[in-house]
Amino acid sequence: MTPRRTRALSGVLALLVAAAMLAAPAPAAAQSAADVAVAREIFIEASELARQGRWEQAREQYERSLAIKRAPITLYSLGVAQQQTGQLVEALENFRAFLVEPSAPATKGYEKLARQAIQELEHKVAALELRLSPGDAVGLEVKIDGVVVPAAALDRPRPVNPGDHTVTASAPGYREAERSVAAAPGSRAVVVLSLEREAVAPAAPAGPRVSSTSAPASVAPARPVLRGAPPSSAPDAAPSRVVPIVLLAGGLTTVAAGAAIGLLGVASASDAPTRDGDAADGARAQALAGDIVAGAGLLAAGVGVLVMVFDRDPAGAPRKQPPPRAALDPFRLTVRF
Repeated sequence: MTPRRTRALSGVLALLVAAAMLAAPAPAAAQSAADVAVAREIFIEASELARQGRWEQAREQYERSLAIKRAPITLYSLGVAQQQTGQLVEALENFRAFLVEPSAPATKGYEKLARQAIQELEHKVAALELRLSPGDAVGLEVKIDGVVVPAAALDRPRPVNPGDHTVTASAPGYREAERSVAAAPGSRAVVVLSLEREAVAPAAPAGPRVSSTSAPASVAPARPVLRGAPPSSAPDAAPSRVVPIVLLAGGLTTVAAGAAIGLLGVASASDAPTRDGDAADGARAQALAGDIVAGAGLLAAGVGVLVMVFDRDPAGAPRKQPPPRAALDPFRLTVRF
């Protein structure tokens, strides 16, 4: 449509607007005469702006008039203004809406022009085909240039105006995906959006449950015991040298006792009146007993020395053995290991 033809059409529309509005069927809800008058006034202002070629302002005024009073001629006029300002998708739908309205004598001459505009726009409007992965994500939301696309329309090509567009997809638990696409007039672009799950931080291991009730004062906390090391209270924590020391000390004590007994026997023998007789025999027996006891003591002391010297492991440390049980009497020493 040439600019000259468009301006001429706008002038005709300004003259016929009153009749077109009055001929339009009344809306379902009753509308006041004041609303119709205001809509007519705004429509005339928009037509004058269109005649001057100020299409952006004209489009805004047509939108205001249509919001107050829906009329077929306003739909057609708004479609023309949108076509002139690059809103091809919106213009295409307003021309189609105009043709759906009941035909009236005041607007019948524009029906052919509307059909021609529709054929022209259908070849200029672009479309975006959305491919989402995963397409069944719960709470999935897709936007084109910030406008939400209804979930029921995601499987259909989305009509868009030629130019650059931004498509975003988001869902709870996924990182937002975004793509930019340049849509050429009449093209059909495929936009692939793959949603990736957000990384989930590993849950911290639950610590031991601590009771709010304090532990009794009489219960002492357990002390850790190192692996491989015996507790400090173990009776065999260190190699024992008690046995050889006892044998050595007992042996020396027995030697002293035997010597004492022997000395008493010698003294008794010296005091005997004769070398033969009961007194002399008793003194000699006492001296013999002293010798035996002293010998037993020497034997015990020798055993203690041997145990101390030879009872060691290959590393040189004394071996761990249970203490032997020793039985000692004046005539016999018994040691059991």
